[in-house]
Amino acid sequence: MVTASGDTNNELPPRGIAVLGGSFNPPHRTHVTLARQALARLPVHELRVIPSGDHPHKGQREMAAAAHRLEMARLAFAEVPGVVVDDRELKRSGRSFTVDTLQEIAKEAPGTPLFFLIGSDNLPLLPTWHEHHRLLEVATVVTFPRAGFVVAPQDLVGLDLSQEERDALLKHRLEMPADGVSATDIRTRWRKGDRKFPELPSAVAAYMEAHDLYR
Repeated sequence: MVTASGDTNNELPPRGIAVLGGSFNPPHRTHVTLARQALARLPVHELRVIPSGDHPHKGQREMAAAAHRLEMARLAFAEVPGVVVDDRELKRSGRSFTVDTLQEIAKEAPGTPLFFLIGSDNLPLLPTWHEHHRLLEVATVVTFPRAGFVVAPQDLVGLDLSQEERDALLKHRLEMPADGVSATDIRTRWRKGDRKFPELPSAVAAYMEAHDLYR
């Protein structure tokens, strides 16, 4: 099995869980590609896709209803073996924090390694997240590339991170092509009447049309 840093160990089957959170507003093909890459290259047997509830870092403007985002996520990842769409954050009352979700999963699967996927655009913001030191204790953070955002060591200097935490964040990366697919851009084009979206799984596009989303 291949870890984020590229080490290989063929002796044991993968037993970890990867976590991919987001608004999935809507989910698109980049999310699906990321899930496939994580399952193939990290020492995990399962990837949890967790649509966000009341996200502390995002407003609710232009956010589709939770039930719609959950169903679109289920449609988008339906053909990816190993993916489980987890609705726990949508059920949680009040503000929802990533560290709470990771701690819940850790309690449910004691002794199972956790890997949390984060985009390179968000990595320098991680020290602003709720209880980020605890988050880094509970899970290994693995960065995936976002177009236009290349994380260099100097980008983490001066942030509320120990040297050990910085080294780990820079070490664990999922090497894959970055693309510029944006859910915001998809919503904007959809409102303007564009219906040609190679970025969207066909089932998601059909769901958006059927439920008149993002008008």
